[in-house]
Amino acid sequence: MASSTSNNRESLAFEDIYDIVKRNDKTQYDLIYRTLLAKSEYLTLIPDNDNYSILHYLVMYGLLDLFNKVIAIPNIRFILLTKTATKPQKDILQIANENQTKSSTHKKLYDTIDRLVTMDKFVEYGKNNQINECRKMLQQDEDLANLKPPYRKYYLIHHLAFADNKNAFDQLRSMCNFDMKLLTNDKKTASEVAFEHNHTRFATYLESLSPEMRAIREQHDKEKDKRNQAKIKRDEQVEKEILTTGGNNMLDCFTCPLTKEIFHDPVVLSDGFTYERSAIQQWLDLGNRRSPMTNIELTNVTLVPNMVIKQALSELYEKQKK
Repeated sequence: MASSTSNNRESLAFEDIYDIVKRNDKTQYDLIYRTLLAKSEYLTLIPDNDNYSILHYLVMYGLLDLFNKVIAIPNIRFILLTKTATKPQKDILQIANENQTKSSTHKKLYDTIDRLVTMDKFVEYGKNNQINECRKMLQQDEDLANLKPPYRKYYLIHHLAFADNKNAFDQLRSMCNFDMKLLTNDKKTASEVAFEHNHTRFATYLESLSPEMRAIREQHDKEKDKRNQAKIKRDEQVEKEILTTGGNNMLDCFTCPLTKEIFHDPVVLSDGFTYERSAIQQWLDLGNRRSPMTNIELTNVTLVPNMVIKQALSELYEKQKK
């Protein structure tokens, strides 16, 4: 088993990290976080010989700070109210409730989870276009309009933009004050979400209500154009170097099969193929669970950095600077 002197890149196998969490080894909190950062699916996995997941143990032990850190890790398969394997089954809110009298930290953790459950339910209603349910919750707490759990990608306003639901937006806007500057987890305004999905009228309408939203989007566009120009120039130089060295076959090894562009952040999916991270993440975010190359069902959706390709490209980029 790895020691607490492990370097920052280290992560452990599930059995090892599970044992550390179960023993509540306080000296290994950083290693727990680093491992979950690399293997987020470990958080809610329950081994055959136990009844609880790592998430359940974090709640039982009242590890508020670590809990707050790990639920902010991007994980499209994360389920907040993951059930135990006990009979009867319990979720983390029930576990937190049972343990809240143990300490002030346990009580804070219960309050945190209770609030997360409310936010999660509200955002899920928005995602599923259950506007009447959103309205009912806003009548009780209008602050929910601008809240979301950290593991959720979108706030309510982004879900409305994604669905092109201007009518619902106007209805709910009469009940609450939307923060028009809210950004998704990947730093996009609601108008950017609408534009991306060809909901131009709604996007333009949103920006007419909020000059700040338009200014943020325009700044993002400028930054994106600048990055794209630099990327095009860099890729042209690297492509020339690759073709000179190894021809088209070698170029294929450094090109994403989805974007048809040279890799910048290559990752390997469980189908064995390497993709540009942003491209395959977008594929997965749409709910796809089959390989885009083979159409075979994926065994998992973990994205593992392809360090071989990344290092090779890094060396080529450095060579171009000389």
